Amino acid sequence: MRSSWMILMVVCLSTPYLSGQENEGLSKLTVNGYFSGMPSIAWNSDSSQWQVLLHNRVNIDWYPSASLTGSIQFRNQLLSGDMMEFMDFDNGFNKANYALPLTFYQNFGDKTLLSMAIDRAWLQYTRNKLEIKLGRQRINWGQTFVWNPNDIFNNYNFFDFDYPERPGADALRMVYYTSYNSSLDLAAKLDSAGNITGGGLFRFTAWNTEIQLLGAYFSQSNKRVYSDTLPAFEWEDKDLVTGFGFSGGIKAMSIRGEMSYLYSLKENNDSTDQIMASLTLDFTTAGNLGLMLEVFYVNRINLAVTDLLGTTGGSQNIKSLALTKYNLFGQVTYPVTPIVNATLAGMFFYDKDLIGFFTGPSVDISLGDNLGLGLISQFFAFRYENPYTMKDEWANVNYVFLRLKWNF
Repeated sequence: MRSSWMILMVVCLSTPYLSGQENEGLSKLTVNGYFSGMPSIAWNSDSSQWQVLLHNRVNIDWYPSASLTGSIQFRNQLLSGDMMEFMDFDNGFNKANYALPLTFYQNFGDKTLLSMAIDRAWLQYTRNKLEIKLGRQRINWGQTFVWNPNDIFNNYNFFDFDYPERPGADALRMVYYTSYNSSLDLAAKLDSAGNITGGGLFRFTAWNTEIQLLGAYFSQSNKRVYSDTLPAFEWEDKDLVTGFGFSGGIKAMSIRGEMSYLYSLKENNDSTDQIMASLTLDFTTAGNLGLMLEVFYVNRINLAVTDLLGTTGGSQNIKSLALTKYNLFGQVTYPVTPIVNATLAGMFFYDKDLIGFFTGPSVDISLGDNLGLGLISQFFAFRYENPYTMKDEWANVNYVFLRLKWNF
């Protein structure tokens, strides 16, 4: 553990030096990243908590030859505040999705945590039409914005806005470009429990639309804890996956969609088959007003109502994309001035067990070429049947974040 913190300190302290060396002719090594500070507060009808997050990211890319490239990227965080008492660290740092133990953290009391996560560490070999990449990487098979049923390897959480790089996977990936507008993508990943997920994606262009066809095997281990007194409920998912996605448009409107069907291979079949689909419409007016609408449907819910707060942060997977069968998302963005951009996002989710709303207004202000200030808020309200009282209840949880971010 001590050596891990020494590595973290060396990387952070040497970042300005390495960046300067790149400008002086060290062409085979590039370094970039950012520093940010973000105080936040969370509250509901019963209580409130605060937190301060200091976030540093360092991306080191290596180009030893025309055919070989590599990258190692660090995500370093110092968190302190009341919210720390309610965090699930293993979920928040995506540890279950990774086979290699490259995430390190150290608690200082109940309210402070220092962490270092290596969320990218890969080598890529390229020759003619073939690319082979091995290591911790992001495999992006999704097409839509909020919900990605085609993204079987490293699905991301829309509400985790402070992680734009998104989680990756410990995987082997091979891409072969069969023509100038088509490719065959094969990948397999290993997670912390030894589960293997693998599949293939064929992508091509027809009728001015990018189309992808998917076939895969998905496996994972699950654990749900309902309370401190009840035993944990554990199970495994093993599914065959077929799906397709597309990205095209009609005039100025962009249209994207994904659909996946999961066929359960479990012998006792206590997990039924699952079908899910998302569709996104995206349009920008002549006045630079951006409009987005997305819908998502899933026939089977694998999350409990008590998992609602867990969906606002941390990792997700293809089988836990939503809490309800019917989901609707909308977003409006507008550049108020050349340096001020405003966004209003909203979500409505519904089925017989749960109804809820999300509202997320935010403002981003450019303070310079590499410095920005953001005010982000997230408000959730939902009605559900309390599993203890068996009565319908309304609840809410709200967050406000203020972030100052410097890119280098």
